[in-house]
Amino acid sequence: MVAIGDEEGGIRLLDSDKGNVSTFSKAYVSLRPHTNAVMDLAFSSDDLLLATASGDQTARIIDVRAQSTRFVMAGHASSVKQVRFQPGNDSVIATSSRDGSVRLWDTRCRGSEGPVLNIRTSLDPDGPDPLTMTPHISRYVDTYNSIPDAHAYRQSLQTLQKTANVMTAQRDALLKGESPGRRGDVSITALAFLGAGRDNLLLTASEASACVKLWDIRGKYTPRRGPAVPISTTREPDSHHQHRHFGINSLALSGDGGRLYALCRDSTVYAYSTNHLVLGHAPELSSSTPALRHGYRHEGKEGLGPLYGFRHSSFHAATFYVKSSLRPAQDDRTELLAVGSSDGCVILFPTEERLLRCHAASSPHSDHELPSDHYLTPPA
Repeated sequence: MVAIGDEEGGIRLLDSDKGNVSTFSKAYVSLRPHTNAVMDLAFSSDDLLLATASGDQTARIIDVRAQSTRFVMAGHASSVKQVRFQPGNDSVIATSSRDGSVRLWDTRCRGSEGPVLNIRTSLDPDGPDPLTMTPHISRYVDTYNSIPDAHAYRQSLQTLQKTANVMTAQRDALLKGESPGRRGDVSITALAFLGAGRDNLLLTASEASACVKLWDIRGKYTPRRGPAVPISTTREPDSHHQHRHFGINSLALSGDGGRLYALCRDSTVYAYSTNHLVLGHAPELSSSTPALRHGYRHEGKEGLGPLYGFRHSSFHAATFYVKSSLRPAQDDRTELLAVGSSDGCVILFPTEERLLRCHAASSPHSDHELPSDHYLTPPA
């Protein structure tokens, strides 16, 4: 089954079995749990629950068999961008929002009950019951932890210079007829658990910059105790420091968890080492740093940058709707990274590093490239 969300808040389940007699375009079942666009979907580990994120500022847990809302997660002040189940524990869900916060929910915690309305509709105009509206009671889950302003942009002497560079880049983009970047927007556009024994570690990225942050969800992050500081933060690509900044659309982890692939708005997929990220700069481990409560440290230095990047002449990430997905290696099938494009095509990158062809750009470097950058392209 493939779950697809639409702009009206509806969800369709399509049967992708090659032996299915009906066409792939015909929905196996459809329902409408939201009143605004569905931004993201995620199945639980047993495929019996479907988590949804919506522009109506809520996330929901759908019982796939009953086709009804089991849990409602309301609390964000803007559109919910991403939703993820914690690996190995389908009771814990992480959501990120345009309001700049990350919220953590536990369906085992006591919440409140309230009415919801499920709308089921058939795509067949000749069907006997094209529209069914069923009110019932669902549980509203409370937030048990949150990371407010996870990617807030704090001003300093260094960042003031970055802001000046961004304003110059925006002016140049307008002169060229391009859409300018929005450095001040802190929308959390990407979310991913590390998994593989590190299920308490959460990765976040935003549309403000190409920095990826690593958080421990066991920490307490409350505004009254100061700004939240992550375990580590990746360093932006060198070209971003000298020119304009680009945000991250989505995050994907390799099957063994050793590589993190970040799809960036500069039409590049950057590859990071997760071990380097976990062991990144941690000022709280220094003997000269005073001991502080877990989850809040002094502003730390940036961590390591990307190992390499994927590029292709047909890959263009002009909007934040361009996403990526990874196919794990299985049997004789190698691992593949699929990325969308604003041009309407899909590009497949092999992630087996020994098969990749690494090269330095032989053509003159553009304003967004540096000679030290290395990019990988699919082998011919």
